[in-house]
Amino acid sequence: MQETLKTVLGDIGRGKTAPCYLIYGDEEYLVENALGQIIDGILPPDQKDLNLFHLEGEDEDIDAICDSILTPPLIPGGKIVLVRNTRLFYSKVSSADVIREIISNIEKNPGRAARAFVSFLEMAGWSIEDLKDGQWKKISDDDWRSATGGAAETDREKWLPKVMDLCDSLKIAGGGKLKDADRLEDVLKSGVPAGNCLLMTAGAVDKRKKLFKTITNTGVVLSFSKSGNEAGQKGVLMGTVKDALAKKGKRLTPDALLALGKKTGLNLRDSLKEVEKLITYAGDRETIDRNDIDEVVKKTAEDSVFDLTSSIVEKNPGRALQTLQQLLDQGVNHILILSMIAREVRLLLQGNIILESGEVPAFRPGMDYRNFQAGVYPLVKDMANRLGQKSKWLANQHPYVIYKTLRNAGRFSREELIGYMKRLADLDLAMKSSGADPQLALKRLLIGMCRQ
Repeated sequence: MQETLKTVLGDIGRGKTAPCYLIYGDEEYLVENALGQIIDGILPPDQKDLNLFHLEGEDEDIDAICDSILTPPLIPGGKIVLVRNTRLFYSKVSSADVIREIISNIEKNPGRAARAFVSFLEMAGWSIEDLKDGQWKKISDDDWRSATGGAAETDREKWLPKVMDLCDSLKIAGGGKLKDADRLEDVLKSGVPAGNCLLMTAGAVDKRKKLFKTITNTGVVLSFSKSGNEAGQKGVLMGTVKDALAKKGKRLTPDALLALGKKTGLNLRDSLKEVEKLITYAGDRETIDRNDIDEVVKKTAEDSVFDLTSSIVEKNPGRALQTLQQLLDQGVNHILILSMIAREVRLLLQGNIILESGEVPAFRPGMDYRNFQAGVYPLVKDMANRLGQKSKWLANQHPYVIYKTLRNAGRFSREELIGYMKRLADLDLAMKSSGADPQLALKRLLIGMCRQ
């Protein structure tokens, strides 16, 4: 059954251990955290060496898993058979998730990318041998969709050759056919010996698989997936980071927390690594502020985008052109840069509308953030609730984003901002339909916006 980690740990603490646990999701930090706590709850430290059996999903052997579950522990007590990164829940439905995993890890974690690729091939029914020597180029779009369960085309000519080279350099072979989990399903349905426990982790799952339904009925399933929306991801990140800091007697200012999320892409594992550095850097200070983030956490492309939009707001053409070049040097696509500028202008226009609506009479450009949160933010949220706007609207952004936007929106007239939007739309069309130099076009755009 689907439960929460708190409930599961409570049951384990009362001696109620399930015969099997499945922990899955793309939020790796939370999966690993849950895994560690469950293991600690079931096995005392002195039993882990002999009663905890590790099996990696890349090399999983169904018979070996079943035999281990049915065998008594080496010493009296509980026994855990741990299968990490299992592929047993994959199917063609999971193809899109696995493709994303491959692409995101080609550079930062080649081994993981190669192993995920083997999983992808198993789902598609191909082997590495089938695709060698450029054979992958002969796969038609129709064959691709058929083999991957309709997974969207994702520029495979850009990533397939790279991952094939990875597999060759790492001497990885495989693919062909997904493993048959029928025997494991029978073992779980028939009953696992008292005290024995199967513990599995997975990145993606197809909930329609018989094994998933069997574990849901006979054991416990825990899901730790990234939220489908940015606001949800921010909530998880903020809560986890705050808890980690509180244990060390530290806290982040609101703008520092927002900056941390931008720099780490709302990735929990990366955020917590940076938190460890920030705690050391802060020393005896209780509060960690935006300056600490800027000093400790490396600059990202998103930071440069923030600098670019700030330069536009401040009408500083020199800084805007310098930041644009930084983004281009980092390999950021010119269309993405244009879309980020458009997003900022769109938020400024919405902020301008809010200010002129008379709905937030207490707002003053020079007010501090704390007074904004107490006296203005509730009015903005009430306005959003009444209008029923979607999450991309300014009023549904993080409070600090709203605060900064309202402070800057007063610097522009509505006509000026509408003119920017028209200019951006025209440039977007020109970039996508003509041979105009996109870098030159962006530079002219920025100079024009900063001169007014």
